[in-house]
Amino acid sequence: MRILDIERDRLLKPLQAVSGIVERRHTLPILSNVLLEVDGEVLKLLATDLEIQISTEVTLAKAANRQAVTVSARKLQDILRSLPEEAVVVLDGQESKIVLRAAKSRFNLQTLPAQEYPRLAEVSAEGSTSLTLQQKQLKAMLQMVQYAMAQQDIRYYLNGLLLLVEKGVMTMVATDGHRLAYVSNGIDGGLEKAEVILPRKAVLDWSSS
Repeated sequence: MRILDIERDRLLKPLQAVSGIVERRHTLPILSNVLLEVDGEVLKLLATDLEIQISTEVTLAKAANRQAVTVSARKLQDILRSLPEEAVVVLDGQESKIVLRAAKSRFNLQTLPAQEYPRLAEVSAEGSTSLTLQQKQLKAMLQMVQYAMAQQDIRYYLNGLLLLVEKGVMTMVATDGHRLAYVSNGIDGGLEKAEVILPRKAVLDWSSS
């Protein structure tokens, strides 16, 4: 069954955006996969390691039947990188595998059921706090405090950093119990007080992107 037809770069770029958190080796094999969901003219890619979940969407040139499949993120990415930039990729589903075709090339990739792919609970917009700031500002602040985060500490809240927003100021604090890093910066908007602990992996991923 045909899953989708798409230009190589239009699939590779969003795949690279979500696959950074995918573990090469994991106790749950499905976490090495990326979830591809097609619904009409929209392709959604989702990856998670049960700590972080990243998703992105791509608009397709033509509508496709609604379906979903999971496939190895690393292998799919390696294949797409090996193809010419102008290549058009065709994905067909066949029982427990997908067949990827591009020009004269053909690849078979094993799949796992999409319904078994774990998803983090969606956060309700009601009662939540949201803010907008420049990527370089967020990245600079994370880089100033990330070194002080703990690694694999039994006090799980130290394996990340505290993000606090209050009265037009955003503050980040990280500590491993021996050292402490602190940075604050003014932001737009009179937001209500909100605080959250960002997991270590999310901090490292955002600060290096």
